[in-house]
Amino acid sequence: MNNKMSKEETAKAQEKIINRISRIEGQLKGIRRMIEEKKECIDVITQVTAIREAVSMLGIEMLKNDFVCKWEGNKKIDEVYLKTLFKMK
Repeated sequence: MNNKMSKEETAKAQEKIINRISRIEGQLKGIRRMIEEKKECIDVITQVTAIREAVSMLGIEMLKNDFVCKWEGNKKIDEVYLKTLFKMK
């Protein structure tokens, strides 16, 4: 079985990563706005927690699709292992 990603799969994976980064950027801007508007601390912390989870998922996607793990020879990496690596549920 060939585990290498095609150019089309790579492009789709890259687009997914970029979209995820854009959402995280939006969340960060939202936190800045909340702080400027002096929103409740618990609400800000809730958003910080959401961003932490989003960044962890970004890392999983990057590793799973071999953006970082070049030594794996373009093989996809098991998602359960990655979630364990990032200490996620």
